Amino acid sequence: MSNENNRFTELCTGHVLNALSDSEEKKFQQLLADANEDQLALYDELKAVAAEMATLAPAERPSLSVKESIMQMATGVANSQSGKTGPANVNRMRWYRVAVAASFIFIFTSIGLLFYSQSLEEDMRGQSQTIAQQQTTIEQLESEVQRKEELLTILEAREVDLVMMAGMENTNPNGYGKVVWDKQGGRALLQVANMPAVPTDKDYQLWFIVNGQPISAGVFAVDDPQRDNFFKIEQLQSDAREGAFAITMEPKGGVPQPTGDMYLLGNM
Repeated sequence: MSNENNRFTELCTGHVLNALSDSEEKKFQQLLADANEDQLALYDELKAVAAEMATLAPAERPSLSVKESIMQMATGVANSQSGKTGPANVNRMRWYRVAVAASFIFIFTSIGLLFYSQSLEEDMRGQSQTIAQQQTTIEQLESEVQRKEELLTILEAREVDLVMMAGMENTNPNGYGKVVWDKQGGRALLQVANMPAVPTDKDYQLWFIVNGQPISAGVFAVDDPQRDNFFKIEQLQSDAREGAFAITMEPKGGVPQPTGDMYLLGNM
């Protein structure tokens, strides 16, 4: 490759990268005016590469190292084709332009897909949390509706007893409870409030006391002391006109006879 071609290639590369000084730009314009067919083809190819790179990266003045790298690429392509005809150089430059453009497209597409994947994953995680919260709310509402339906069913009975329960001074002075009891149907609903949460190895146990004899009416645990808790009593049949209801804390699963501290007590 002649020195004239080398100079044209160097200045052409700097021109498309907007990296020439004023004197270099003037010299390039002189060479371009007298350029041959192969030099014009090289100029067109380098302009196309620079245009594609400008659409894929931020606009900024290239550094000297970038200028030298691309100049070496262009010069190397021309040198590798020395002794061959002009069209071979043009074909190699076309291949180089496509390769550079494809590389930038691949890089930016990969980055875009990475951010999209991360964003999609965050959206899915947020939606999963929302769905879980909504499911919890639905379950709570369904449970509330079921309790109200059970309470209505009990209240529709012909004979219903309402037993109010108060907290014990030494264990739960602010405690409150009530038993709504359908004696004929053997069904009852227990409501308690201001009851401490029980340890994992304990349960509250409800007792129906008749003639001084406690009869277990079931066990339950309070998970949220800040709200009213409702519990259905499956079997509670008795013709007694007098008696009392009491709640004690017992080992988990309950015991045949009360052994723990009493938390609520109410007389019929």
